[in-house]
Amino acid sequence: MPGIEVNIEVYCARCGEGLCNQTESTTTRTRREPCFRVEPCKKCLDEAREEGHSSGYDEGFNNQESEGELL
Repeated sequence: MPGIEVNIEVYCARCGEGLCNQTESTTTRTRREPCFRVEPCKKCLDEAREEGHSSGYDEGFNNQESEGELL
Protein backbone atom coordinates (compact mmCIF):
# COMPACT_ATOMS: atom_id res chain seq x y z
CA MET A 1 0.00 0.00 0.00
CA PRO A 2 1.45 3.42 -0.85
CA GLY A 3 2.18 5.76 2.05
CA ILE A 4 0.96 9.31 2.41
CA GLU A 5 2.31 12.16 4.47
CA VAL A 6 -0.11 14.71 5.92
CA ASN A 7 0.59 17.74 8.08
CA ILE A 8 -2.22 18.43 10.53
CA GLU A 9 -2.77 20.53 13.61
CA VAL A 10 -4.76 19.15 16.55
CA TYR A 11 -6.53 21.32 19.13
CA CYS A 12 -8.54 20.61 22.27
CA ALA A 13 -12.26 20.91 21.50
CA ARG A 14 -12.92 22.25 25.00
CA CYS A 15 -10.28 24.94 25.53
CA GLY A 16 -8.50 25.29 22.19
CA GLU A 17 -5.08 24.27 23.54
CA GLY A 18 -2.72 22.94 20.87
CA LEU A 19 -2.23 19.17 21.11
CA CYS A 20 0.39 18.66 18.41
CA ASN A 21 3.00 17.53 20.95
CA GLN A 22 0.48 15.06 22.40
CA THR A 23 -0.49 13.49 19.08
CA GLU A 24 1.14 10.62 17.23
CA SER A 25 0.33 8.83 14.03
CA THR A 26 -0.05 5.08 14.37
CA THR A 27 -2.15 2.23 13.05
CA THR A 28 -5.29 0.62 14.44
CA ARG A 29 -4.82 -2.52 16.50
CA THR A 30 -6.91 -4.90 14.46
CA ARG A 31 -6.97 -3.74 10.85
CA ARG A 32 -3.65 -1.84 10.84
CA GLU A 33 -5.32 1.21 9.28
CA PRO A 34 -3.65 4.63 9.75
CA CYS A 35 -4.98 6.66 12.68
CA PHE A 36 -3.98 9.30 15.22
CA ARG A 37 -3.60 8.81 18.96
CA VAL A 38 -4.20 12.02 20.93
CA GLU A 39 -3.52 12.35 24.64
CA PRO A 40 -5.98 14.51 26.61
CA CYS A 41 -5.20 18.18 27.09
CA LYS A 42 -3.21 18.65 30.32
CA LYS A 43 -5.01 21.90 31.11
CA CYS A 44 -8.46 20.28 30.87
CA LEU A 45 -7.28 17.19 32.79
CA ASP A 46 -6.01 19.41 35.61
CA GLU A 47 -9.30 21.34 35.67
CA ALA A 48 -11.33 18.10 35.72
CA ARG A 49 -9.16 16.68 38.51
CA GLU A 50 -9.58 19.86 40.56
CA GLU A 51 -13.33 19.87 39.93
CA GLY A 52 -13.58 16.22 41.01
CA HIS A 53 -11.50 16.87 44.12
CA SER A 54 -13.61 19.89 45.11
CA SER A 55 -16.84 18.03 44.44
CA GLY A 56 -15.72 15.04 46.52
CA TYR A 57 -14.53 17.27 49.34
CA ASP A 58 -17.82 19.20 49.39
CA GLU A 59 -19.84 15.97 49.30
CA GLY A 60 -17.87 14.47 52.18
CA PHE A 61 -18.16 17.68 54.20
CA ASN A 62 -21.91 17.85 53.60
CA ASN A 63 -22.35 14.17 54.55
CA GLN A 64 -20.52 14.66 57.85
CA GLU A 65 -22.42 17.86 58.56
CA SER A 66 -25.81 16.21 57.93
CA GLU A 67 -24.86 13.27 60.17
CA GLY A 68 -23.76 15.60 62.98
CA GLU A 69 -20.19 14.33 62.91
CA LEU A 70 -18.59 17.65 62.12
CA LEU A 71 -16.05 18.65 64.76
